[in-house]
Amino acid sequence: MKGIIYLNILVEKLREVFVSVFPITVIVFILHFTIAPVELYQLFKFIIGAVFIFIGLSIFLLGVDLGVSQIGHLMGSVLVKSNKVFIVGIAGLILGFFISIAEPDLHVLANQIDLVTSGSISKISILITVSVGIALLMTIGLFRIIFNISLQKVLIGMYL
Repeated sequence: MKGIIYLNILVEKLREVFVSVFPITVIVFILHFTIAPVELYQLFKFIIGAVFIFIGLSIFLLGVDLGVSQIGHLMGSVLVKSNKVFIVGIAGLILGFFISIAEPDLHVLANQIDLVTSGSISKISILITVSVGIALLMTIGLFRIIFNISLQKVLIGMYL
């Protein structure tokens, strides 16, 4: 019975990824046959890459749904049931910081800033500053949800 549920989830993920990848593939083909032809070898490599993205992203999203999301729901429900708001706040700070510091795009941006400023603004200072900012905003968002504060009030408070 679980196999059928997993298969249904996989089919749903395949459909989601297809809806995302197929239009881009069609656009590339339209461009190839109209205004920007590429070598057949390059087009073949693109098709192979699109197939790998389709399969890999579907399997990745299946794993997220079956593993990581369930762990997140379990941890979230335990935190909320504990009625200790400070634990939720600390969890938000820690998760926000580590999720953002692990983001590869942030590392690329920090490297570029370090390179352009010739080291005046170091990579590590960008990484820490952005990660702390995201951690704080994630915690504010969690508190906003817990205390049922309107988004408008939070945004006005942050701008003042």
